[in-house]
Amino acid sequence: TRLYPNVIEALGILADRGYPLGICTNKPLGPTRAVLEHLGIDRLFGVVIGGDSLPQRKPEPEPLWEVVRRLGGTPEQAVLVGDSAVDLACAEAAGIPAIIIPSGYGMVAPEAPLTIQDFRELRAAVARL
Repeated sequence: TRLYPNVIEALGILADRGYPLGICTNKPLGPTRAVLEHLGIDRLFGVVIGGDSLPQRKPEPEPLWEVVRRLGGTPEQAVLVGDSAVDLACAEAAGIPAIIIPSGYGMVAPEAPLTIQDFRELRAAVARL
């Protein structure tokens, strides 16, 4: 597992600007935490919800709502950054805007209101929302 280019810089900028960061994934929680630690980015995320953390999984909205709740926010304050049609469907079901960054993760980029191609664009995209 490797990070996409410019991910550490983009996440660091958002964290430095006071944006609380969380992860909502369908991957199991244990392996997700292990990967985050291995990559040295676990400290950036205040909350991690895995596919086995709740009875529901994405694209249901509950896992995303739980991340936002545990970060102390509301759906109106949140943005989902994802790379798949499942991520977009989850954000839409939760009433949270999404930024999609196509990754080649076995999918064709979904039609999203906001799509960026590189993590260097993330800060500006978040600011627009």
